[in-house]
Amino acid sequence: MSHLLRALVVLAALAAPALLAPVSALPPASALPPASALPSTSELPSDVDDGVAVELVEATPRVAGPGDTVRVTVRITNGTQAALQDLHVDLAAGWRPVTSREALASWADDDSSLTAATTQATDTVSRIAPGASAQVTLEMDVGNDLQLRADAPWGPREMSVAVHDGGLPVDVLHTFFVFDPVGDAGQGTPPTEVRLSLVAPVTGPALDPADPARYTDDVVALTAPDGALARTLDVALPGDGGPAVSLAVDPAVVAAAATSDDRDAVDWSDRITGTGTTAADVVTLPTLDPDLAALAHAGLGSAAISSAANAELGVDWSAPTSWTTSLAWPEGLPDVETLAAGHAAGADHVLVTDGLGTSDGGAATSLAQVQTAAGDVSTVVADPTLSAVLASASGAASTAEAAQLLLADTAVLAGDAAARSVAQAGADSEPVHVVAAMPREWSPDPEALRTLLDELERGGWVDVVPLSDLLGRAAPEVERRALPESEADRAELSPGTVRSLAEARRAVSQYATVADDPATLAGGVDLSLSAPLSIAYRSAPKARQSAADLALTRADELRGGLSIVSRGTPTLISDTGDLPVRVRNDLPVDATVTVVLRPDDPRLVVETVPTVVVPAGASLDVPVSVRAIGSGDVDVRVEVLAPSGTPVLDPTSFEVRVRAGWETVGTAVVAAGIAVLFVTGIWRTVRRGRSASRTTAEEAAPAVDAPSTTAPHRPSDPEDLTA
Repeated sequence: MSHLLRALVVLAALAAPALLAPVSALPPASALPPASALPSTSELPSDVDDGVAVELVEATPRVAGPGDTVRVTVRITNGTQAALQDLHVDLAAGWRPVTSREALASWADDDSSLTAATTQATDTVSRIAPGASAQVTLEMDVGNDLQLRADAPWGPREMSVAVHDGGLPVDVLHTFFVFDPVGDAGQGTPPTEVRLSLVAPVTGPALDPADPARYTDDVVALTAPDGALARTLDVALPGDGGPAVSLAVDPAVVAAAATSDDRDAVDWSDRITGTGTTAADVVTLPTLDPDLAALAHAGLGSAAISSAANAELGVDWSAPTSWTTSLAWPEGLPDVETLAAGHAAGADHVLVTDGLGTSDGGAATSLAQVQTAAGDVSTVVADPTLSAVLASASGAASTAEAAQLLLADTAVLAGDAAARSVAQAGADSEPVHVVAAMPREWSPDPEALRTLLDELERGGWVDVVPLSDLLGRAAPEVERRALPESEADRAELSPGTVRSLAEARRAVSQYATVADDPATLAGGVDLSLSAPLSIAYRSAPKARQSAADLALTRADELRGGLSIVSRGTPTLISDTGDLPVRVRNDLPVDATVTVVLRPDDPRLVVETVPTVVVPAGASLDVPVSVRAIGSGDVDVRVEVLAPSGTPVLDPTSFEVRVRAGWETVGTAVVAAGIAVLFVTGIWRTVRRGRSASRTTAEEAAPAVDAPSTTAPHRPSDPEDLTA
């Protein structure tokens, strides 16, 4: 019974056009009732066979005039396990224009068996084997079949191709064609021009502080001849000089490629920076493409956000001087706080890929000013529909179907812009300028994308231009839907961790001033502290937390490179003297430090604050001149400061035994002792000279003259020997 009812419904639907007046009898479009008073579609049963697919291969001309015949070629693929027999293929189209983007999107996104108003052509396919495909071409006379003539309004029309098996629909394709009343395949003048800019991100993988070399390896793979970033650059620098894509570039990616050992990666970096070729249209992203929402919701100040978003690369590479415009690119739907964070990061503009649409859904140039606590922020508002269609342009998608949708969508924008101009009493206004933003994981098909962009420009009302053409213009005064004030995303890094990373970055930055070139000391650590904030880590929260923990550990290790070596308890016995402080430098660079002693007792006064250079991997005794006022034990705190005046290690202390005056007393005692010994020696000498037992000269003379009776005389002089 159910099959019978279904067949009756199908027959009624197929017979419905016959009950209507013949198409040729329809009045001119200008005499037809308002669109809201007429049905636009006829509906077949909603069940379709998921195993059968109909795909648009070609529709020509894409812009049809009153005397044109539209030829539509489709490919029908049998994905079932059984052969398809005697298929009926119907081409249907609507005569009235689609005037709103909402209606256009509703028709394009509808995957039911809904068909356009009137069937214009039918064909059959005898058999399609399982897994096989067949192509069918159907034709429609725009002037005779649809009664679209010179007085019909310009714009897109609904079109469908339905495939029936045994009277039941198995798949329906929804597409469009654009009608130009002037004719000649779109050579007429459209209502107004639409400028379109495509911007694609050049971002890399998440950087793992535990293995920084892997980041370079991943960048090398992405920039290989068939890598995603290589294909992105191909569409930004088309060899035929056709429409090009603008690039939002993370400098860390280009730096990794430029400083790698891979020839292809280096060549890629030369191309993107314009070395030897025409340079791409480039805006720069903050370093490592940080998650601005996480920075905003952690309550950081502007300086901390700027530091996190502009980390030192730590390599010998710098961006070209032509890369002067910066762009912040939040993920998902941003809030007002996130826009303020983009401004604090130093970005000239913030790209909004979701939100800030016009309140009436109409066309508006993709520039807006948003008021935040940090002031007005210039935003670039991407169009979600155009972005999604262009991002899907690859070999796996129907380029022809995407081209028809883009032409229809931009035609609605052109018509809406013309209507706004009329509403403004014909005031001159600039063409509407829309932006399509590609996703971060985009891996384009260059040939398919070039085909789409060429088709758009051939339509006659779309001009594909660089993003820089938009950024220098003033934002129009258009009422837009407001963004939320503050709305955190669960995918963001926790505020506590963000604050810890910011505090560690501040400490490392101040600590690194001990080196002649702070970047050589802090560069790698600074980049590690920024890595966990990368949007690339949003999809890997556990790895992100591990990266944050490791980065904080690395920061602590760096700040432990300088230390004070204990010297025991010195004794100061003079009124003035030097207290030596031994500083140890385990850093890979020489360190310039200032040693400050702070006694806790006024009996010891510090007279000098020396600044010295401690060689890398060595220790140095730093003498500090002091003066003693009195005696006693004094605790002295030692501070080691960077040239910026910031302490580079935690203060330490030692005790000094101050014995003021001991040196003077000791000298006096020694001098007195020497004097006593000297006087004693003189006295003893004098006393020995006056002894009564000693013989006088007179007494000694006779004894010499008298002959000896005990021993013979032995002459000792030569004269004696001669005698």
